[in-house]
Amino acid sequence: MATAAVAGLILVSCLVCGGLVYFGVNSKVTAQIKEKYGDNPDVKKYLGTINSAWINTAASREYAEKVGNPTYVVYDVHGSEGDGQLIIKAGEKETLVGDQGYLRFEGNDFEVSATKPEPPAGAEPQAD
Repeated sequence: MATAAVAGLILVSCLVCGGLVYFGVNSKVTAQIKEKYGDNPDVKKYLGTINSAWINTAASREYAEKVGNPTYVVYDVHGSEGDGQLIIKAGEKETLVGDQGYLRFEGNDFEVSATKPEPPAGAEPQAD
């Protein structure tokens, strides 16, 4: 009986930790998507302001099988004007979200790329 209780406690602890990691990653993903794609003209036109983005693992797996390329991740994106999907090439290291992909909105795909924020007025432009 005690063994079952301990096993149950371990299972619950693992589920809680896994959930926290999942929500933490999605929080970071949402921030990076807002930063990189929030000012993209097509994203603004069809979705408005990005409110949230969640990794869609089933759609990502399906997309990878369809195109034979597992380097793209599908995100369900909720915006102030509409909902769609961003299919974005995975980033590297700490950058989870890459700089190129597609916006899927109402059955149409639009090629999108990350936008660079404008430097503040009077600031020196930075070299790439």
